[in-house]
Amino acid sequence: MIGHRLIRGTGFAIAISATTWAGAGVRTTVTLAGKDDALPKLGMPGIALDVRSSDSAATAAVRDTLSKGFVKLVYTRRLADGEPGDYALRVTVGERFTGDSSATVPFRAELLSADGRSLWRIEGHADLDGAAADPELFTSIGRNVLSAMIHDGWLQPRYDVNDPPPPAPSIRQDDTVVKR
Repeated sequence: MIGHRLIRGTGFAIAISATTWAGAGVRTTVTLAGKDDALPKLGMPGIALDVRSSDSAATAAVRDTLSKGFVKLVYTRRLADGEPGDYALRVTVGERFTGDSSATVPFRAELLSADGRSLWRIEGHADLDGAAADPELFTSIGRNVLSAMIHDGWLQPRYDVNDPPPPAPSIRQDDTVVKR
């Protein structure tokens, strides 16, 4: 479920935290940096994707998840070779922190305009518990970035009965879950 309260503040960086579960043993938390409805959003943007990580498997998995999601789950247009795109999405997957029976991987995503201005950003982490596998963790990161972009209005969802969009995150504020 998804929900939110209208939060008024002085700045753009009001943070709320969203948590979704992408599979058994994987929990991904995303901190939404705020929503600015005054910024114009394109209905079917071309998005240049830049995924960065020191782990090549993480880079490939997150890039693959987002690339497939751009084609099947949301309305975007394909970019021609060498075309910079209407937006650039930069996703950075951090170093893994490993515990006794779990691992945590931090990540952040930023959407940039064609002229390089920062339009939107999130930060989060994915936690891997027990017997879950790494591919689930990185798929969860990619799908939650996509879900956050949908939540904040940067992308419009398509509905494919064989591969529905990721479930909307529960929004946690002040230690309560607000559902819409």
